[in-house]
Amino acid sequence: MFPRFIVHMLHSKLRPSWQGLMVAAVCLGSLTGCHFFGQRSGLSTNYNLPLTVQLRLDQSVTGATLDYRDACGQTVSLPIHPQLEQAVEKRMKRVFQRAGTRAETAEAPDGIVEVALGLREIDLFVPRKSNKSYPATATLGIAFAYQDQAGNVLHSKKLQTSASGEVEAKAESCDIAGLAYVAQEAIDKLAEGMAEQLGTAPKIREVAQLKKSGAAPVAKPLTPPVESAEAAPGLAPTAPSTSQTEAVPIQSATSTNRSPLASAQDLPIGPSKLSFRTILRDENRNQVLEQAETFTVEFEVKNEGTAPAQAVGIGLTGHPAIVGALKPWIEVGVIGPGEIRRLSVEGKLGAVADLEQAELVCTLQAAEGVELPSAKKFLVAVSPDRADEVEVLSVDVDQLPKAPGKLKQPNAVGIAIGVGSFRDPAMPPVKFAAHDAEIMGKYFYAVLGIPANRVKVVTDTQGLKDDLVEAFEQWLPKQGGPPTIAYIYMSGRAVVDAESGAVSVVPYDGTLTSSGRTLSLPRVQRALARSSIKKAIFLLDLSLDPSSGADSSRPTHPAWDQQDNEEGVMWMVGNGALQEAHAYQQGQHGLFTYYLLKGLRGAGDLDKNGTVMAGELCAYVHGQVDAVARQFGNQQEPVCRPGAGETSLMRSVPLSKLK
Repeated sequence: MFPRFIVHMLHSKLRPSWQGLMVAAVCLGSLTGCHFFGQRSGLSTNYNLPLTVQLRLDQSVTGATLDYRDACGQTVSLPIHPQLEQAVEKRMKRVFQRAGTRAETAEAPDGIVEVALGLREIDLFVPRKSNKSYPATATLGIAFAYQDQAGNVLHSKKLQTSASGEVEAKAESCDIAGLAYVAQEAIDKLAEGMAEQLGTAPKIREVAQLKKSGAAPVAKPLTPPVESAEAAPGLAPTAPSTSQTEAVPIQSATSTNRSPLASAQDLPIGPSKLSFRTILRDENRNQVLEQAETFTVEFEVKNEGTAPAQAVGIGLTGHPAIVGALKPWIEVGVIGPGEIRRLSVEGKLGAVADLEQAELVCTLQAAEGVELPSAKKFLVAVSPDRADEVEVLSVDVDQLPKAPGKLKQPNAVGIAIGVGSFRDPAMPPVKFAAHDAEIMGKYFYAVLGIPANRVKVVTDTQGLKDDLVEAFEQWLPKQGGPPTIAYIYMSGRAVVDAESGAVSVVPYDGTLTSSGRTLSLPRVQRALARSSIKKAIFLLDLSLDPSSGADSSRPTHPAWDQQDNEEGVMWMVGNGALQEAHAYQQGQHGLFTYYLLKGLRGAGDLDKNGTVMAGELCAYVHGQVDAVARQFGNQQEPVCRPGAGETSLMRSVPLSKLK
């Protein structure tokens, strides 16, 4: 029976990412028959504490599997629980006099060691079948605790470790060889770290010393172990998943079971302070809730105080069509100091009579003495019709001018990238991204006057990381000529590093949690600096997500100007915050992109002199996007750098000439 704090430890830090490992079939049956699993030197720490402990392994350990994509792009699943169980039990027998999943003696055990596996990640990318080696890094995380006879937790800890190595791919096979060694290295390190923690824990050693001196209390029988997660109160089953889109697991809000170990009488009294964040996601991600559309509300609650917050729950009020699909009260339970709890609820929008603005209000509540934050309010548009069925009235921007524009830039270069679908089916798609890039590429030629052979368009399946790197580091330097200007357009999804603020675009083969499979904007800027490009204008219509493991208590701000010399760079960014960039159904483009195109056609000529300058375009788009987003009950504020009022020649760069 696992106490809730074990599950919460996992939920607060250890993100499950089920990218797995592969091993030859001969290694699957037995560890002793495969040299990959040979004993590693240096892992022979012995403590020999005179205690008898019972190991209780969560189903995340006993059913541990790791999934990965082979060289053919197929998902392959590998069970690793035999290796993990064996390593944990072996190390525990070096810490304690007796240790096992079943009592090895007639005497009652002195304590219980509970173990649950959280993080499972393999950083590996094999793009195709070939005779080639690739680097691989396996990362595992674990949560464990020692509980004495009376149910007191004497020591609890979360550990994370990584191991790296080389794997081999063959041209004649989809299989990948060599990952078994990398996996075993990570497992051994994790088990040894667990042994060191328990073997040196002061409270455990104190109990061991008391027993050795004969002063320990008489052992009392402990509750028999629970065989399945479904029968264990307070244990949220950790089901394997191939998704890498979430930094931490989402715990179902329907679970209200409690563990006796988390009862109020066991908790210390003291100040507690709660904060929380919420996100509402609609099924088709067009920022409009349509009748019968499925939507999800995600909550992240953190206790920033020094004492547990008790009786925590979330109350939901608002438009009947929204709250009628959800429970009005979501029980969260007890949240320990520094703990972060994540929950998710799902509903289906009820009957809606007309297109209107609706609200959902989320209010955090708790027991007396807990400091609470203000309520969170969502303003959303609700509609009786599915957006895909609404007649598209405004696709004017897709119609290119009949005659080429008057502006000619023979030495300019244009790169348009739009990646809205991803190889990993769990990655959230970005509607219209590929179409955005295709049309922008045509505008580079027809409106901005860039020669067709100096325009490169990359979309979806052609947008692997290698393809993006090739565009900036190989194709771009070959576009010779005198010093010139580059126009870089990107539409899709990006992650923002929590520490540096660096923004990295996610390619077709990337995920939100694997930094090695993204392309950072600083790298793009360095590529521009190494070429003959002297000026650059970035046009970015990106949905921004926080990097894996970001601390929700610390705000993450995108850094658009990380290079030392930014005099020749201008940024037009459609979305300055961590949020989804809005899709504009009526215009069949991203909202920011639609008004970029509209502005280039002439609407951005604010002074009516016949030329659309970069500063004018950014000012026009900023106003339009902000106003239209608010009409739909949302927010999206573009960023212009250099901004209005700043002295910069980049704001005077002409982008289109109308006469």
